[in-house]
Amino acid sequence: MSPKFGIVGCGSIARFHFRGLKKAGAEIVHIADLNEAAARPYVEAFGARFSTDYRELIADPQVSVVSVLTSGKYHKDVCLAALEAGKDVICEKTMADNASEAAEVARAAHKSGRLFFTAYMKRFFPAVQKARELLPTIGRLFSAQVRVYQPWGNFYETENVGKFSSVIENYGGAIVKCGGSHMIDMTLSFLGRPESLYASIDYVPGSRFDRKATALFEYRNGLVVSFEAATHPLKKIGYERNAWDEFIQINGVRGRLEVYFVKWDCPENNAALLVHYDDERETATEYRFDPVNPFDVEMQYFCDCLTQREQGAPDVVDGLNVDVIIEAMEESHQKKAPVRLDWRGF
Repeated sequence: MSPKFGIVGCGSIARFHFRGLKKAGAEIVHIADLNEAAARPYVEAFGARFSTDYRELIADPQVSVVSVLTSGKYHKDVCLAALEAGKDVICEKTMADNASEAAEVARAAHKSGRLFFTAYMKRFFPAVQKARELLPTIGRLFSAQVRVYQPWGNFYETENVGKFSSVIENYGGAIVKCGGSHMIDMTLSFLGRPESLYASIDYVPGSRFDRKATALFEYRNGLVVSFEAATHPLKKIGYERNAWDEFIQINGVRGRLEVYFVKWDCPENNAALLVHYDDERETATEYRFDPVNPFDVEMQYFCDCLTQREQGAPDVVDGLNVDVIIEAMEESHQKKAPVRLDWRGF
């Protein structure tokens, strides 16, 4: 049976979901947003019903899957209501405001038996999928570096967060939640869960605006991952020289993988780049794929899973994992000490 979508939230991220679902041929039957003006173009384009109250959408018997695209602080309530009503769920990152809320959603999802997907779209770049295929060939892993530098401006010489104050209100954090969460998910999808971490977070003085965060993720087998997320004012750094600088490097005893990411909201300008160093052959191979929009690939994949009634990844536990890491980074920073990770029984 084909899924019938209800979309909750028509903010900036919604356009990528709507576009991807349209390309996948999905049926969108109900749209909810407090701001009717934001929702109206989508309502008209898809011939969907409209509500200002997400609970009316969830109560709609035609809706079989609820896409939760609101600000992060509302995710838990909408997800729980959808699961209780017997709906499948797609939830934008981050899945919840904190690890306890994420665990509550994960328990509800498992109890309900419904399909649940957390939308971490970077997994759907062809370069990432090829890197995952090649990962076993580089042997035992001993080191990895992950970088997330996003051009938000110079917050190192000011105490005014300006227009970004709403980010804290709606998402509970700045660079780690809004930018770093994707690359934390990348790290976990390649390397699995670490045992512990140590983190230092640099906040704009007098605020909860994290402008930089540095962490070490420690694994049982001796692997340590160096992770850094930062806002910055630099204009021409990064793979595309457009100030967007996101990168993951994984080192094994038989080779190395490097993935260079492109700017998230215009991914069709260039393709993400994969470089594979093969130590046996002493060769470095660049994989340059055709540019694709990973949101389109992601939405097609979710639609296929929903139609076939198969739980794919990233799922509700993948969403929980990222929220656990973010909360542990904050705890480690406060304690100035390493923190063992608590996966809440999952």
